Amino acid sequence: MEQTGERLVPGSGKKTDKVFAEHMARYRFVTSFIKNKKVLDIACGSGYGSAMIAEAGAARVVGGDIDVATIESARKNYQTNNLTFEVVDAVALPFEDKSFEAVVSLETIEHSSEAEKMMRELARVLTDDGVFILSTPNREATKKLGINNPFHVGELNKEELIALMGKYFQRLEIFGQRPLRELSLKQKLIRKAYFLYTKIKWLEFLKRWFPEAKRQGVGEQIDGLGDDCHIEAIKPGKEYLYYVVVATSPV
Repeated sequence: MEQTGERLVPGSGKKTDKVFAEHMARYRFVTSFIKNKKVLDIACGSGYGSAMIAEAGAARVVGGDIDVATIESARKNYQTNNLTFEVVDAVALPFEDKSFEAVVSLETIEHSSEAEKMMRELARVLTDDGVFILSTPNREATKKLGINNPFHVGELNKEELIALMGKYFQRLEIFGQRPLRELSLKQKLIRKAYFLYTKIKWLEFLKRWFPEAKRQGVGEQIDGLGDDCHIEAIKPGKEYLYYVVVATSPV
């Protein structure tokens, strides 16, 4: 699969290593909820996460994605008896009501211009005693960090996420991933200079003295994030780059 930046393709380069670690941590978190369950992994992308869920003891896993080439690649690369991949649209799922005991939607909803319809569909196919696990970026954090993902059409903050999911689920438990850390005054000044450098085109000539590896190293020092990707209960006073929600009791 071609690495475009919209979907994560494992092994496609160093730039995705940290992103892959984030995704793997989310799927490891998911595996504690899916034992012996029929699971839908929506927007499964290249399929590695669906395969991870299948290997962790799910009774059956359906990995669904809207892109035909992506699903064809997943079918080729991940083949187990309890795993299938299907071309599906998250806002018009081809499954009957209450078809799955667990639904997984990791880094998906921010890509949709129809978040409300998508949430309604995912709740519809979940059994009454099922569990829904969702992760999504925190808009307040991405704004603070200067992250602008061109593939995201509608990021949410914590209050908006609760309001949306609360319409379809009676119980929500919210976790955090990648807490923001406080930068020193020196780091803040370097950060401002770095953003200026990336925004002003005539400063492009500086790249000849600062190769990509060095620029990436500087960026990691001032990105405002720690290295740990594990998912934790939200701590008072901390802000997180991602929220992970475990929802139960669909309305």
